Formats: sequence, structure tokens, C-alpha cells
Amino acid sequence: MIEYYPFDKFKVSAIQKAKRDKPCCGDSYYVKETDDYLICAVADGLGSGIGAKEASQKVVDTVRNHHELPVETQMLKANLSLHNERGAVVTIFKIDYKKGLVTYCGVGNIRLSIYPKQGKSITPLSKPGFLSGRPVRFHVQEFAYPEGGLFVIHSDGVNILSQQLPVIRHIYSADRPDQAEDYFNDLMQGNGDDVTLLIGKPLC
Repeated sequence: MIEYYPFDKFKVSAIQKAKRDKPCCGDSYYVKETDDYLICAVADGLGSGIGAKEASQKVVDTVRNHHELPVETQMLKANLSLHNERGAVVTIFKIDYKKGLVTYCGVGNIRLSIYPKQGKSITPLSKPGFLSGRPVRFHVQEFAYPEGGLFVIHSDGVNILSQQLPVIRHIYSADRPDQAEDYFNDLMQGNGDDVTLLIGKPLC
């Protein structure tokens, strides 16, 4: 399933696919733009199927209800929401439009990479583990968003290498959903796991 988010300052494309034999994808995501920032959260519930989806959905519902708060506070609230739940790996990042800064916090194997027009990609490191309601010390990182940079955030259902960036750009710029699906299937190469992939770029 492909969704397009043509915000005022960013365009974001999101694609999600369930594991082969499961009724739903165990991942959830949330993306929103305000006048001041873009916020994005991706959560991958442990395991797969409905139980995983319920856990990941609790995380994104928490972010949806508290997106204006600092990223670390959102992570704390997301962690609390998973008490007595299956658990999830989570990444949240926020791009401050006025400051041009990214605030990032991740626990587990959801990967964020930002590709500048030139030079090396930026890939902040997440903290190992997962959220389950137990106390966690979060590591929050802040860095400048490169002008015109393309961000890619994805769950562990797909492994994106630097040489696959042209395929990512094709998914982002495809005129029709079926074209984007074809490029995405090329990227997956038969991988049968849950996967969530979000691609975003400034509009100017």
C-alpha cells in the first residue's frame, strides 16, 4: 500500500507491506507537518501479525497525540504505552524548519538515512533493544538537515544499500502508484517480512 503526503514544505511517500502469510503488517508509522516542523515516527511491533500491529499502533497513537512535545518526551510516553504489551522498536525524528535541525531518537533496528545532494549520507545510530514499558535511557541526537536532502526511514524488512539509492529516488518520484510498487518490488527482491518505507524530500 502506497500513501503520498504532499505537505507544504516536504513531500513524503510511504509504502507498507505485510509479511507473506499474515493478515496485517506489524509496523505502524505516523508523519505530520505543522508550520514549524515535520515529525515522523516508525514502530515495528515484535514478532508479526495482529499482536505486533497492536503494539506498534500504540506507539504511533502516542506520537499523534503528543507530536508537539520534545522527541525524548514522546519516546518516554511511547515506552509507557507499551507496558504489558508485546513491545516494539521505535524511531522518532523531527525536522525543525526554523532552525534547520533534526532531532532524532531511536531504539532498535529501524534505520534513518539522509542523503545530501553531494557528499556522504547521514545515518544516526539507534540504541540497541526495544521498548516494552521498562525504564530506558534514551540517546537523543541533533544535527543539521542538509539542504535538498532526501530522507529514507525503514523497518528491518528491507536492507537498503547506498547503490540502491537510484531505486529509492524512482519510488519517490513515480507518477503512478503501480510504478512505485514495481520499483519497490525490485528493491525487496522476494523478501517476505513486514516492511515500512518512508521517503521524503523538501519541495524547495
